[in-house]
Amino acid sequence: MAKYKVLQKFRDKKTNELYEAGQEIEMTVKRANEAMDALKKWDGEFLERIEDKEE
Repeated sequence: MAKYKVLQKFRDKKTNELYEAGQEIEMTVKRANEAMDALKKWDGEFLERIEDKEE
């Protein structure tokens, strides 16, 4: 699982979950890519991957 920051509000059509801007979520890279492909028809970016920071 990877962490993503939601940049714009959207509803995941597979899970019907509503994601708000600023929210941090976890999903597989494959699912995130599917969601981003489905959202391409709308303006702007919807997800930004958050890099894990090692301490």
